[in-house]
Amino acid sequence: MAVMPPDKEAVVRYGRELRTLRDETGMTQTALARATNTSKSTISAVERGLTAPTTRLREALDSALGTEHLARVWEELTGDGREAWKAEVAELVDTSSAVYEYLVLVWPAHLQTEQYAQALIRHGAQWLTDDEVAAQASNRAKRATRLTESPRPKLWIVMDEALLYRRYGSTETTRDQLASVIDLVERDRITVQLLPMNAAKHPGTSGAFKLITTETLPDVLFAESAREGQLVTNSAEVTNWRMQFAALQSSAIGPSETLAMMKAELRKMDHE
Repeated sequence: MAVMPPDKEAVVRYGRELRTLRDETGMTQTALARATNTSKSTISAVERGLTAPTTRLREALDSALGTEHLARVWEELTGDGREAWKAEVAELVDTSSAVYEYLVLVWPAHLQTEQYAQALIRHGAQWLTDDEVAAQASNRAKRATRLTESPRPKLWIVMDEALLYRRYGSTETTRDQLASVIDLVERDRITVQLLPMNAAKHPGTSGAFKLITTETLPDVLFAESAREGQLVTNSAEVTNWRMQFAALQSSAIGPSETLAMMKAELRKMDHE
């Protein structure tokens, strides 16, 4: 699959991060240019968001500044990393007929409330400004509203029990998020099963993933780690992960019992 080229916003934000980091280290543009074997005008153009840094220059910048921070920022902003993958996967989910998803740490973006999304984005991407965090959270919440108000895609979720006890932002933020999920379950919009932490046979050790089914394209597997995502369309591998999801469902408790546990946790948060 082709890597998407960096857009203007990504280049501008990378340049902003570069200038901030350079200022913090006390280096001039001339000194940084010398250390990275490039020109001062190139450093200036990158910092002002006028040109995208090459792979060689990005590696040289992190080396010269003694950090991997810029590499992480670039991965978040471009097709080499998580944000671009997330955008592509979001489009696949939005146009799919069904999604089968295993959750470990957080509720997925397409089910998040605005405050919950804001808490995740703020602490998961420390370099974003408050305005950028607010804008991303607002867009995510609007997308979640559109998707959950639509009859499709059908969503089948297996969640690790640990997710039920995680608190993001505040108890109130987490409570509102859980209440939103419960409402979707009670309206039969989504189906959720919980995989107990004490399950003797725990098939979820490979981490979160989703299987996406569309009417016009081959089924897709998306597996995501903390720093990257991988889309897989190979039919044999997708079939293997379908079996993995079936194993998760068989080890999980049923939807009715899961709903009862979620409601119990909601009542618990009312008194925290």
